[in-house]
Amino acid sequence: MPEIIFILCDAAREENIGAAARALKTMGIKSLRLVSPLCNHLGEKARAIAHGSNDVLENIEIFTDLTSARSDIPFLIGSAAKKRTVSLNYYTVENLSDIIISKGDTISKVGIAFGGEESGMSNNQLAVCDILSTIPMINKYPSLNLGQAVMVYATYLSKLTLNHSKKNKQIAPEDEINIVKGKANQILNDIGLNQENIIYPRIMERLMSMDKDDINLFHSFCKFYLKKYHGRIK
Repeated sequence: MPEIIFILCDAAREENIGAAARALKTMGIKSLRLVSPLCNHLGEKARAIAHGSNDVLENIEIFTDLTSARSDIPFLIGSAAKKRTVSLNYYTVENLSDIIISKGDTISKVGIAFGGEESGMSNNQLAVCDILSTIPMINKYPSLNLGQAVMVYATYLSKLTLNHSKKNKQIAPEDEINIVKGKANQILNDIGLNQENIIYPRIMERLMSMDKDDINLFHSFCKFYLKKYHGRIK
């Protein structure tokens, strides 16, 4: 199973970072990254809430933007309290484990990204993600705070970390999901459908939800496509 990495964007309160660290360690997840934090993640309030999870705080990696934070993560899931656009599917948090498991060994890392406390992830940050997800709630108000949302995601994804701890992970030299992205982008550009087209992100989002069998089928399609239109097999 892939390594799970949580990413907090624009976090403004030490307490929420501390709560996130505590939630992750409780559920067996060790990797936490911050994008442009607006507070001290090693401050007294963060350490007090983390309580026993200071190792997670001390090993936090900090980045200036989400694109950099996910540079080594082939599959990134964005979280949103509410749907920003009807053009993309929003997967519920309880379905994420099955989606990740279905990819088998085609990915070595999975990222879960969260936005700041005030307004959540920006549209630009959501665009960096491969798929989007949400937590179903009976009442829209009051919404979960950042620390609570991290705990919910960590709980649902904990079975992945349990499986991961029981097996010796075999990481492929190159993640297949990145190869899929590259081939899909080439084919779409070949037919004149580039990133400016409104359906481009929709197609890419669908491709990122493929399981391992679908990925193998896509590779077979690309083999014939490249041979016919580019005179090579890759």
